[in-house]
Amino acid sequence: MSELRKDYLEDYVTLVAPTRARAPSGGCPYCRGSGELAPPASVVFRMGSNGLLVRLEESEDDRVEDWDLKVLPYHAPLLTEEPQSPRELTVPFRKSDPGTGVHYVIVPTPEHGVRLSQLTVDQIVLALLAMQEFGKELYQRRGINYVAIYYEEKPGGETDFHSLIHVLGLPEVPPAVEMENQAYRKYMKELGTCPICVIAEVEKSGPRELLSNDEYMAIFPWAPTMPYEAWVIPRSHRTRFYRLTLPNMRSLAEVLLSTMRAMSRTAGGYYMSFYTSSLKRSSMNMHWSIRLFGGADSFAGISSSYGIKIVNEAPEERARAMAKHARSALAEIVMGDRS
Repeated sequence: MSELRKDYLEDYVTLVAPTRARAPSGGCPYCRGSGELAPPASVVFRMGSNGLLVRLEESEDDRVEDWDLKVLPYHAPLLTEEPQSPRELTVPFRKSDPGTGVHYVIVPTPEHGVRLSQLTVDQIVLALLAMQEFGKELYQRRGINYVAIYYEEKPGGETDFHSLIHVLGLPEVPPAVEMENQAYRKYMKELGTCPICVIAEVEKSGPRELLSNDEYMAIFPWAPTMPYEAWVIPRSHRTRFYRLTLPNMRSLAEVLLSTMRAMSRTAGGYYMSFYTSSLKRSSMNMHWSIRLFGGADSFAGISSSYGIKIVNEAPEERARAMAKHARSALAEIVMGDRS
């Protein structure tokens, strides 16, 4: 059972998710021809021979083998839909909330060992379309108040993997996004203009701009949080990621894919997070952006981007195991001093 725990004093959240260590058995469940290893997909896209996109249905008894993109439950979910009751703790003014939510993955290609940065613009457009359609579907579910979209890319030497874009349906807006939203609203109130629009204007054709087209640009931020960090942002004011049209997506895919390839060639591994407004919060109207950070540790981007720390064992279990060693060490110290 996973749990969401808030810190004693600060607003960061820790997700205790014991299930994250599970690994698929019997082969890769995300490859073409391995449909029986995974549950039925929620979304299946196939590109027709006439160039038109077809959305297909999949069930337990009727699997789609010829597909170009799938969305299905992750094999080791950080969050589950199982109903759980909040558990009051003896810790003052804090409680443990159930880790209720959903954890899906977008499988952007049936090919094993192919990185997202190695895909085509058309495949990235298809992935963006899946994010948009499935994200809107998740927001219609009860208890889902934020959809976090996250991707991590291993360094180039690794080949035994399948590219997966993680989609988490969370019960609350993540702490880091909430903090940025508050700063955004404060800036808008004080200066009467969108701070991201100001950033786009200031960085245009400057030393930190990586590339741009008519609609989007990629920049290094003025104060990066790590050596390699890039933001992809709309150049004009855009607050609704889920309203992108197909031409918008193609324009975005060109800049995003170029930035991913550049990050892969310079930083090696990296992770990418989408900063969007919640469709459940009418007061949340941030100018959306996509953030890329150098690094390759599993789920490190969720911590850095969204402010959610992840551990795979409850602190009570770790404390129980460590307490034996601590008491043994104390006995050694005391006996040593006496001798």
